[in-house]
Amino acid sequence: MGVRIDDIAKAAGVSTATVSRVLNNKDRVSPETRGRVEAAIKQFNYKPNLFARGLMRGTTNTVGILVPFFTNPYHVSIVDSIEKNLAQRDIRIYLCNTYDRRDQEERYLDELGRRNVDALILVETASVNAPLDQEVVLPLDVPVILVNEHLRSDSPHHIIRCAQEPGFLAALDRLIDTARLPIDLVIGDLSWSFDLKERVFLEHLERRGVNPRDHAVVRLTSVNMEDVVQRCARYAREALGRNRPPRAFLAGNDLMGVGLLQGVLSAGFRVPQDVAVIGIDNSLPSRIAVPPLSTVDLREADVGRLVAETYFDLCDGKVRGQPVHRTIDSQFVNRGTA
Repeated sequence: MGVRIDDIAKAAGVSTATVSRVLNNKDRVSPETRGRVEAAIKQFNYKPNLFARGLMRGTTNTVGILVPFFTNPYHVSIVDSIEKNLAQRDIRIYLCNTYDRRDQEERYLDELGRRNVDALILVETASVNAPLDQEVVLPLDVPVILVNEHLRSDSPHHIIRCAQEPGFLAALDRLIDTARLPIDLVIGDLSWSFDLKERVFLEHLERRGVNPRDHAVVRLTSVNMEDVVQRCARYAREALGRNRPPRAFLAGNDLMGVGLLQGVLSAGFRVPQDVAVIGIDNSLPSRIAVPPLSTVDLREADVGRLVAETYFDLCDGKVRGQPVHRTIDSQFVNRGTA
């Protein structure tokens, strides 16, 4: 038979309630008593039964996380940060890949509901990226935290987001100030995030006195993670063969930026002397590209930390009434390709 909490209490000379307070990191335990209990736990290599603890509290110590693509480095970085922070309280995750499909997302939400998860975290899924005029119905019986959703003022759910505009505008200003014109904005067609980039791009050019019609917004239809680099490299080579080629590429994400960078270099152009390239995300591909890619940092680690902190605040009863909406600003990171 395994070691029980009674054995720890007996070895430490305390009550089982005191052992429980130590295990749950409660304050009402003296340092000397806590030390004896922790020594006994270490001596017996005691591992608390998380399932049993959850039953006593009416929780399962689990959280469901939905992402649209496991292959997107940006989503992977956010999930990695969320999981590391949740692990501080022994919270385990169910990770679900929706392939950016609403039907797949709904199936996972139903399955996670049957597993009685304590909360749901949706990272840029189809529901999160739904157009503003499209009604989205999500479960209300458990806390729902949406990551990087455009802020709906009437949303009953908690929202953690990194505002793309500050870093994006700084990147665009860099290209304008260094006369890297014309600019091709190369994006996909799947989300409000790409729509936002197009709108901000065109509005800011006009605000800076630059004619938007002299620049191009290119949407690569249904770009998947497997071929995005090759398609963007091919597009860059084709664009640089035009009569009036771009002097800069601004990409919708880092994978697209890496592809554009490869295309520019393979066409025999220098970066940034001849053509500048900027990505968006500050994910791993931008950091290991050769040369390293200038990018807009969407602060995945900070977003993941805020998601976990919001969940902890919900568990601790610190959030009442209105849902939590937390926004941090993106930042331009110039690594020399712009």
